[in-house]
Amino acid sequence: MASRYGGWARGLRRTAVALAAPPLAAALAFAVARESAYGSLGDWGFFLGGLLLPLVLLGVHAALAARRGASLVALSALPAGLGAVLALASVGHGVLEDRGVEISCLVLKVTEHTETESSMDAQGHWTSTTRTSYDHRLGCPAGGPEHLDASWRLAKEGESLAVVHDPQGKVSPRAAGDVHGRGLRTAAEVAVGAAVLLGLAGAIREAYGQRRRGPRGPAGR
Repeated sequence: MASRYGGWARGLRRTAVALAAPPLAAALAFAVARESAYGSLGDWGFFLGGLLLPLVLLGVHAALAARRGASLVALSALPAGLGAVLALASVGHGVLEDRGVEISCLVLKVTEHTETESSMDAQGHWTSTTRTSYDHRLGCPAGGPEHLDASWRLAKEGESLAVVHDPQGKVSPRAAGDVHGRGLRTAAEVAVGAAVLLGLAGAIREAYGQRRRGPRGPAGR
């Protein structure tokens, strides 16, 4: 009887962790990002507490689940991590929506940067990923940004570009049409919701599998 109750308690605890881990990771990332944008938290605190810590905690959660064979619970860390990153990014966009100032700048120069990263998979095959970014040097009114980085060319040299920037300088500027605070928050909620459902399905399957196996009796009985 004690073994049965212990199994139920362990199952409930694991289910609670599977359900709580995704929203807690996203909430941590969101809270740290807001403290960085509206408070006094510096860049290192933003990186360590808002990005690295949630992903590390989710990685530990996934590793523990995989170790005991709960593959769905482990897999739920992927959409949970995506939700945390989206929640983090949504804060910067939200700040620009809240207190951002839109100005018109002249594009002085556009510099293209290309980076190629190579990686090897478990079978020994190499794959290369090429990333292209564009550094736009701007001529803006006083207080405006001098540079704007983007993954695509926002405007040609000599053209005007509408830019939204943070007067406090805590959030990177963005093109006026590239501010999506509400959309990113919605995407984060969808990703976290998917992670919770996946974790719940994994916890139920894990509990059902343990129930079918049943408690192991003493040797020789």
